[in-house]
Amino acid sequence: MTRKLGEAVIITFGPEYNEKRLFCRMPVTAELTYTIGSEKNICKGQCRNLSHSGIQFETDAPLKEGTSLEITIDTKSDKFKPMIALVEIIRVELLEKDSYEVAGIIREYK
Repeated sequence: MTRKLGEAVIITFGPEYNEKRLFCRMPVTAELTYTIGSEKNICKGQCRNLSHSGIQFETDAPLKEGTSLEITIDTKSDKFKPMIALVEIIRVELLEKDSYEVAGIIREYK
């Protein structure tokens, strides 16, 4: 069930759970590449979910909150162009040795 409350969309998944986000998160399993700031070194990660304004992915790099990335998600399909976005990291959590869950705000689409 979906209700609109002001500018936020609230999605109800069960009797006691409300998602209070401006945009819905969609589960997305896709490889992604990213560069840090103006560096040219290309790193890899695995996208977990995506919305119009945010992204969550896993990587083996110990990234820091506040870092700016340019992320590319390429499905390698003729039906979809690669998504390129500038992302600011807002949260990094260690999942296990050398694996991190990263959450970011999408600041701009290219």
